[in-house]
Amino acid sequence: MIEGLSHVTFMVRDLERMAAILTGIFDAREVYSSGEQTFSTAREKFFQVGNLWIAIMEGEALPVRTYNHIAFKIRDSKFETYEARIKALGL
Repeated sequence: MIEGLSHVTFMVRDLERMAAILTGIFDAREVYSSGEQTFSTAREKFFQVGNLWIAIMEGEALPVRTYNHIAFKIRDSKFETYEARIKALGL
């Protein structure tokens, strides 16, 4: 039986930019960075957002645009706070 979600991995072109997005918007805590080494297929960083682990790996974007996405649930009362964080990063 599945106990829950272990982690989500995103392939990103710029690890540092995505790290800034995760920490700046979601208050993510970086828990691991491979640095210049590659233990799987690419450089990577792991973050914890609440109880969710998010991994980002350096790589190319998908060759075609898709509707793949993750939707995070927030309280209605926090909407403007998160909207301001997103705008502050120029997204």
